[in-house]
Amino acid sequence: MYINEYGSRDDPAVILLAPMMVSGSDLYNLMKPCFRRNYHIVAPDQGGHGQAGGYHSADEEFQALRSFLLEIGCTEIALVYGASLGVAVGWRLFFDPAFHIARAWFDGVALAGNARFAEWFMKRMFRSRKKKLAKTHAEASPSLVKMYGYDFARMMTRNFERITINDIDAICHACCHYDLRRLTDDEQKKLHLDFGEKDFDWMYSRKTIPMYMPNAELVIRPGYQHCGYMAAEPGAYVAQIEAFMGEDVILNSI
Repeated sequence: MYINEYGSRDDPAVILLAPMMVSGSDLYNLMKPCFRRNYHIVAPDQGGHGQAGGYHSADEEFQALRSFLLEIGCTEIALVYGASLGVAVGWRLFFDPAFHIARAWFDGVALAGNARFAEWFMKRMFRSRKKKLAKTHAEASPSLVKMYGYDFARMMTRNFERITINDIDAICHACCHYDLRRLTDDEQKKLHLDFGEKDFDWMYSRKTIPMYMPNAELVIRPGYQHCGYMAAEPGAYVAQIEAFMGEDVILNSI
């Protein structure tokens, strides 16, 4: 993990944890212009992305982020944001008693204790696309263009070029294994879950959410794919995130 840090440490802390094929700096550049307020933003490049080394496990990525936050004394966090792969680290941070998390927004996560088929399918798909990209050297993967538009797909394709087969296997494992338990009422009040209607991960989470977190705020985006709304409508998306945070959370986190 490579830590990107932006803004003043005196402002409310926001942790941005990006999905696969998006670096922390990419996510920051997408979301920062849309924020209405100033924040102390920590947006790590996870393994296989940006300036980080390889990806080995969600636990290793989390420990790197945890150590950094404790080192700088950042234990009061206004928002933990995670999308897809980012949720694997965000989930661990959300439950760590060393931190006070005011709000968490998780997008496109397969909330399953062991989604073996999803892991197998993802590994097979990403390995195949990696081999194809090595042959074509396309500036933007056609399948990603269909899902996210040309500009976003070009950024994702650039990141995908440096992700290794070993990274793919470890990332797919991290995305498909969650330590689940019944959330307390207070934890559920802090949590927002977001899915595209066509998101494959929604198939898993729609079964576990009623069991473990039935009162968490849940939004399903009609017509959208995995993390599609975030990519297509960043302005509206970030406005909804800030509304979920609330003025009292933002002010109390300063």
